[in-house]
Amino acid sequence: MIQRIVLVLGLLCLYACNAKERKGEKEFISEQEYNGYEFTSSILYAKGFTIEKKENYKKISVYNPWQKDVVWKEYALIPRNKSIPENLPDGIVVVKVPVNSVCTFSNTHIGPIVKLGLENKLLGMTRAEKVYNKSISEKVKRGDIANLGGAHNKNVDIEQIVELNPELIVLSALNGVKAGEEQLAELGFKLAYSLSWMEETPLGRAEWLKFTAAFFNKEKLADSLFKQTEMNYKQLKAKVVNLKTKPNILLGWSYKGIWYVPGGKNYMVSYLRDAGANYFLFDDETRGNIPMSVESVLDQCSQADIWIYPGISKSLNDIENSGEIFTQFKAFKNKEIYNIYKRTNDYGASDWWETGSLRPDLVLKDFIQVLHPDLLPQDTTYYMNNLN
Repeated sequence: MIQRIVLVLGLLCLYACNAKERKGEKEFISEQEYNGYEFTSSILYAKGFTIEKKENYKKISVYNPWQKDVVWKEYALIPRNKSIPENLPDGIVVVKVPVNSVCTFSNTHIGPIVKLGLENKLLGMTRAEKVYNKSISEKVKRGDIANLGGAHNKNVDIEQIVELNPELIVLSALNGVKAGEEQLAELGFKLAYSLSWMEETPLGRAEWLKFTAAFFNKEKLADSLFKQTEMNYKQLKAKVVNLKTKPNILLGWSYKGIWYVPGGKNYMVSYLRDAGANYFLFDDETRGNIPMSVESVLDQCSQADIWIYPGISKSLNDIENSGEIFTQFKAFKNKEIYNIYKRTNDYGASDWWETGSLRPDLVLKDFIQVLHPDLLPQDTTYYMNNLN
């Protein structure tokens, strides 16, 4: 405990010094940026956050996906050239916008940064060696973007974060706050919890682009980009509405003997509904994954026509080498197995994790191409590849 107190005090001193240096950064707000602030997005599909325009500030509420109707965090976004309003709600996190600098704790948060044209504001990221985006990767190699260590809020380099002194840290969350997050909050860092991965629908996940955009006065751009994605998605979905033949689908993979099968409210299962498939858990109410034995999955899905996302398997040999039981599925015998690693680089990074949640229209197109290739005869898949 004493060592923790000493560490926090030391980091606080360093943070205070860096904060003084940061005072010289841009504090004014241009007319274009102010107009961007004035635009407030309407949230149509996402259930995990809201954006409201108040009298003197813009309020973002992020809801706890594990406790119904419970707020996880609230943010008051205030233009840089405006004073902080009095009588703000207790516990609300005050953020001056547009934010000038940011760090991210997950590769899924790189996609929105790039999509909104905010690369120059990115100071550091976790697992930087595993980034797919070529421009970001080159900046990491040059040292222009720092590698902050581990992923998913674990084993991050807090001292380096203090040295970088970002105005915002975008991160995700599990059911509970980790010690590293508490330490960063104690040091005064603004933590923006982007929980898109807990949304039930692909369009709900994609709409979290508006969440990130709000901190940078880019909501109008995000709104325009999302509308195009939404239109594309609906047009693709309409192509399969009247299909009578729907293939049976198997999803997921076994880890240490347990097969984590996506539940009926999982976003991946939403793709199956919208792409014209049959899935044995459509009536299930689980948003996350359901642990099952491999034998149970085989019993339920041995005759599935197509198998999608078999973990990190890159080939049929990978699947066969994992155990003879996996070769008993009809999809294996017919070589109808697809994974999400078509767009990968030499470092093993996959674009699926960076842009897949932002482009559900492209993902749905992949699903339709795999499930009903005759519907899109001239197209090829974008993220998915057939294992051989």
